[in-house]
Amino acid sequence: MSEWNEFDRELMETVTDLPPTAGTVRAVTPWRDAMGRILLGLCLTCFSLNFLYLQYLLPAIGTVQLYLGFRTLRGNNRFFNFCWFCSICKVILLFIGFVLEATPYSNRLSVPRTVLQAGITLAMLLALRQALRLSASAADRAMDRDPLLWAAVWYAALIALALFWPEPGWVVFLLMVFAFYRIAKSLHGVTVELEEWGCGVRASSVRFSGRQFQMVYYASLLALILLCGLLSNHVWLKAEPIEQRFTDEAEATRQHLKSLGMPEDFLTQLPEEELRQLSGASACQYLENEKASSWADKSLRLSGAMVYLGGGTARFYVLAEYEDETSLFWQNLAEFANSSTVRWDGACYLSYEKSGTGYRTIVPVQERTETVDNYFSGPSESTFIRARYSFPAGAKNRTCLFVCTQTLWESPGPGTDYYYDCIVNFYRSRLSLTYPYRPLSGQEPSHRRELTQFCQIFEFSLPQS
Repeated sequence: MSEWNEFDRELMETVTDLPPTAGTVRAVTPWRDAMGRILLGLCLTCFSLNFLYLQYLLPAIGTVQLYLGFRTLRGNNRFFNFCWFCSICKVILLFIGFVLEATPYSNRLSVPRTVLQAGITLAMLLALRQALRLSASAADRAMDRDPLLWAAVWYAALIALALFWPEPGWVVFLLMVFAFYRIAKSLHGVTVELEEWGCGVRASSVRFSGRQFQMVYYASLLALILLCGLLSNHVWLKAEPIEQRFTDEAEATRQHLKSLGMPEDFLTQLPEEELRQLSGASACQYLENEKASSWADKSLRLSGAMVYLGGGTARFYVLAEYEDETSLFWQNLAEFANSSTVRWDGACYLSYEKSGTGYRTIVPVQERTETVDNYFSGPSESTFIRARYSFPAGAKNRTCLFVCTQTLWESPGPGTDYYYDCIVNFYRSRLSLTYPYRPLSGQEPSHRRELTQFCQIFEFSLPQS
């Protein structure tokens, strides 16, 4: 049964006397229902509450209510039809924006989308004002007040405050609250103005009832958000089968590193491109943690090697070996946390077995300089090397090899003893889905990620000339 058949039925059931009372007509008129949806939608889309996901739930409800209200009134005059078109634009923009929030592309065109949404809302307020004036004139009525004009003025003031003070203090915050109050009061004034309008409305026909439209819209939006969120929280990386044979030069480097003290198990994790960089190594030290404490009752084996390359530089390798039962399908992060040396040339390699075949993946590495607030020395600039990765479902014997080259000193002398404190953090996401999407970071609260740390001091003497 359509909503207008529902209206006829309700009118027949509630009206016992002819002519019906004014209160009865106001209670069942489609005009009242449509305007109620519109005013509710304007309230929910003009305000923003950034907690408990209300910044998403309230606009989603409000935008749909705007569409349903203007859909009913679109045939009354051209301004109602324009408002209906604006509501369609808001529904589409909100759908696209909420889906993008579940992906790494959430920041794409965020400013134009926000400006467009605000501009549409402001235009809708002004057009609704004209639509009501035309309807009042057609019904031989006059609007005693002009609440929608003031709602538009206060909404424009709210936009100006948000643009010029993106990080508001208490004074600006109180001004925003006052603007919200004035908008709500103005919209309430519209309902008071329309109390005596009765049934003077021509309802447009619809194919889907309001309930059906809301069910389809919200269900499709939720399904797309969940799908995009799950796909985005797994880091998709291309893997290649591991080549078992090395060139003669690479094999010679392997034997040289083995003679310097690097274990065979560790050497098997070095790809050929790494071996080529170590051909001139003159010293090596290998260190291994005991099974490091990880999440719950599981464990992670960590080991590392420092290979001196000459000229005051060394190549550092930290290997994380994950146990088979550990779930690593979602986001993981490896991070060189030392801040006292210059570093460059970072690399990250994943190795695993699947269906009896060994695979290796090269993970993109990000190098970024940030300001770190040290408790003892105060703020300082530090360069971080980070790699985000995920293993495919069903992978076994999973390892992550994290690498970087660092400058230890400028003018080393032969026989000099050197100490280097190497800290590498391995983070694992506790959540399979985050909304809005956030790349895993060491700054996440502890209930969203788990940390395992490799912290060792490398010590060796520089070789004599």
